[in-house]
Amino acid sequence: MSAASEESPASVIHDDAGGPASSLGMPGRGALDTVHRELERHTLDGPEAIDPLLTYRDALLGRYIIDRPIFTLAWPSSLYIPADADPAKYWITAPPADHRYRYRWTDPQPTASSASEKTGHLFSWTNVSGLNPSYTGAAGVGVRIVPTNSLSTVRVSADVDLVAESRWWYLVGSSAGFANFSYRGTVYISGWEISPVTGQWELLRPFGSRVLFQYRESGQGGTAIRSDHHAFDDLSVRLQLQGGHTYGIGVSFEVEVGFDCHDRNGKPYQKQPGDDIKLWASMTGEVSSISVSTETVWIP
Repeated sequence: MSAASEESPASVIHDDAGGPASSLGMPGRGALDTVHRELERHTLDGPEAIDPLLTYRDALLGRYIIDRPIFTLAWPSSLYIPADADPAKYWITAPPADHRYRYRWTDPQPTASSASEKTGHLFSWTNVSGLNPSYTGAAGVGVRIVPTNSLSTVRVSADVDLVAESRWWYLVGSSAGFANFSYRGTVYISGWEISPVTGQWELLRPFGSRVLFQYRESGQGGTAIRSDHHAFDDLSVRLQLQGGHTYGIGVSFEVEVGFDCHDRNGKPYQKQPGDDIKLWASMTGEVSSISVSTETVWIP
C-alpha cells in the first residue's frame, strides 16, 4: 500500500416488567432486604421515623427508578464527513469544522487517479496497455486527529460505496512468447502519524484492508470488462494513539495490474503496431463518512 495511499453488536431491547437487573449498578435485592429490616425495627410514625423512611425511600428510588438519559443534539464526536457534505444528511446540527475531511492524495504523481476531500469521491486507475511499468494507482481521503488523552485505543471505520472494474485483453503478433497477468483491487483504512517538523506521514500498524477483486490470466486472449458494485461500513481497524500527536486517518482505493510478457527469444515483449492490448483496472466511489471512536483510555 502506498504510504500516501475490525463490528458492532445489534442492539436488543427488552420490555421486562420486573425491571432491570442489579448488574446495571443499582442496589441489589440483598441491599434492599437490609433496608426493609432496618425500617421495621423502628416505630413508623413520629419524628424518629423520618431517617429510616428517607433511607427506605432512597433505596426504592435507587433500585427501581431510572434517570432519563441526557438528550443532546450535539454532533457525534466520532463522526467525520466530507468538507462540502450537507450535514442534514447525517445529523440535525452542523459539525465542528475539525470534523470534516481535510486530506486527499493520489499515487503515483502525476496520475489519472483523483480524490476530493470536499465530496469524498475517489477514483483510482491504472492502465498498462502500452506494457509500461506503471502498475499501481491509488486515491484516498482522510481526516486530522489530535487526541486529548495521553494514550488511548480508537476504532476507525468508514462508510464505503464503489464500483470496481477491470479488463484483460491481450492479442498480439506471432513474435510474442509467454505472458502472465495479475489483477488486484483493495480498499485500505489506515492511520499515519504526521511529523510536526517535516510533515512526513509514517504509516501506523496495523491497518485494515479488503480485497475486492484478485485474479490471474496467462497467454493470449481476453474477457469482457469485469464490473462489480460494493457497499460496506464494516471495514475497520484499531489504532493506539498518543495525546498531542497529529494523525491522519483515512481510506484509500488501490488498483494494480502486473504483467510479465516476453517474446520468443525470452526478451521483454515490446508492443508492436497492430497489437490489440487492453490491460487496465479502476475503482470509483465515495467514502461518505469516517468514524473514529475511543474504545479504551489507557492514560487520561
